[in-house]
Amino acid sequence: MKRLKVAVIGAGFAGLIFSNYLLKANIDVDLYEEHSKVGIPEHCTGIVSSLTSKLIGEASKNNIIKKYTKLKIMAFNDSVEVFTKDDVIKLDRVKLENDLLNQFINNGGKAFLKSKVKEINNNKILNKSYDAIIISDGVNGFLHKKYGLGFSGRTVYGINQEFCFYDNENSFEVKFDNKTSNNFFSWYVPLKDKVIIGTGAENPEMLMNAQKHAIKYFNLKSNPCHTYGGLIISGIKKANIRNGKIIAIGDSIGLTKPLTGGGLFPNSLAAYLSYNLIKKEYNLIESIESSINFTLNILKKTNNLSIILHKNPMIVKEIIEISKKSNLIESMNRKIDYDFHNNLIENSLKDKNTYKFLLMFTSYYPISLFKLGIGLLRDLV
Repeated sequence: MKRLKVAVIGAGFAGLIFSNYLLKANIDVDLYEEHSKVGIPEHCTGIVSSLTSKLIGEASKNNIIKKYTKLKIMAFNDSVEVFTKDDVIKLDRVKLENDLLNQFINNGGKAFLKSKVKEINNNKILNKSYDAIIISDGVNGFLHKKYGLGFSGRTVYGINQEFCFYDNENSFEVKFDNKTSNNFFSWYVPLKDKVIIGTGAENPEMLMNAQKHAIKYFNLKSNPCHTYGGLIISGIKKANIRNGKIIAIGDSIGLTKPLTGGGLFPNSLAAYLSYNLIKKEYNLIESIESSINFTLNILKKTNNLSIILHKNPMIVKEIIEISKKSNLIESMNRKIDYDFHNNLIENSLKDKNTYKFLLMFTSYYPISLFKLGIGLLRDLV
């Protein structure tokens, strides 16, 4: 039986994880990348749950920089510490993508670096015919747009700066307010021999000022030793993922978590699901398309709720306050997966302290509860 052949355009994380899973499903894969190296330009913090690390596989295990057991959430002058179900993991994103590329090549995949694909003619690239063509050219890529693919939604401008400062804490921090970020949040990630301070801003003109406030808040007084960043996708309204035998993945279709903008979990999940369907001999293109749609539907369940939290940091403060007073945080500790955000909502609704939380929230902050309820309903409908 003739083996199916797929072209993947773009060797960022999404392109690499799909290429490896397709190869594992006995598909012949040609990977095209316009740059001479992978992992550049660097833009992602690289924090994932243990589940996502397992989905990525051996390459993830070999690139763990640090593990965390808890997350500190701050809003203005209030805060709460949340213990996660499993370790949260900081990965070396640049080395991870290089290892995924080497894994792909060692397992028989063909990689064509310094090969920019400008056009697809009748499912052909450079006169090579393919059974499916996957485009992973990023949020600013031109190729997916050329074939009517992409997403409509919200983007935020993000920056990360690394400081050569010792901090070996086993928790990282996120802060919601109106100074250290703009309609998003800021973050502090200790890596033992250095720390990362970053922020997001919906208005690009406010990004650097927000970062200055974040650096001041987290009390870093030295100059950064490394700076990088890029666009963060924070919630999508609509995604067009397929045109005939052409399918888009990754940032080009908004395959990211609405609350944090991270893309490692959703792309790993969609690639893993595709692999399982293909191994069961379902149609190649339909397997990939249905896996992406399934993942997008999971992400959409927290779309509106995430935007409300980003744009209303005072509501985050109120949630922290009532969560502590109702003991909801204590009962939810070690039940929270860092990446599976909709699972957090489902688990909290089953918790006995949720009803106490809702009664107290209704009494203290009825308008905020109404806003959250509207967002949640929009996500569920």
